[in-house]
Amino acid sequence: MRFIFLLGIMLGIYGCDNKELFTFEKHNFTIDSIEECKNEDCASIEINLLKIVENTTITNLINKQIEQAACAILNIDEKGLLINVHEAIRSFNNSYRNISKQFPEETTPYEATIECGLGFQCKSLISIMIDSYVYTGGAHGYGSVSYINIDTKTGKLVSNKALFKDYDGFVNYAEKAFRIQHKIADNYPINSTGFFFENDTFNLPENIGLTDTEVILYYNSYEINSYAEGSIELKLNKKEVASYFAFDIL
Repeated sequence: MRFIFLLGIMLGIYGCDNKELFTFEKHNFTIDSIEECKNEDCASIEINLLKIVENTTITNLINKQIEQAACAILNIDEKGLLINVHEAIRSFNNSYRNISKQFPEETTPYEATIECGLGFQCKSLISIMIDSYVYTGGAHGYGSVSYINIDTKTGKLVSNKALFKDYDGFVNYAEKAFRIQHKIADNYPINSTGFFFENDTFNLPENIGLTDTEVILYYNSYEINSYAEGSIELKLNKKEVASYFAFDIL
């Protein structure tokens, strides 16, 4: 870690009157944490990881969930769960060094940046946004945004479906909003303008996040369209969709 800075305590300025808020720090990790990289050619890596300051069983579990999400992005070899961010950095760099030894004249340095941000927190739920970019050769790298939602009572991840008490109702609401945003008439197939939802049926994205005022539905490139067309973000007013949720998100 090269530096730590406080994001500060959010004092319940926005909604959710029953908030019991955690204090988050942001920790910076780079390739400099690997001793040999001070004198050798290595990958370019920078990670800004969120961590709760308070030291309890639950906060330690939450911190581990955030760290594991960041580690998964660097796990390009998919050799199993990486224990911590230091191990993930070393694994990513070893992948680069192995390929560069095989093809020294053809290998462009690998690159990875990961930025974690606090989207929303209240008494029962935390939503973390992770913005990442990974390049491991080829014409271009891959940038993506992911969200993880964590139950503050258990410290466990909340699946997208478990976020809702009326999942089907929310899907119907989201589809109507999606059609309005992309000018797709109700009587036309959802893929009629070039999207490729599976079986021509609208579905929620892999990543659902929260802010103080909105629910974010984020479709990364390749999820429902091509890389060239980029990601698609649908923002819904929290007050209009709160009744669908199993958590108090206001």
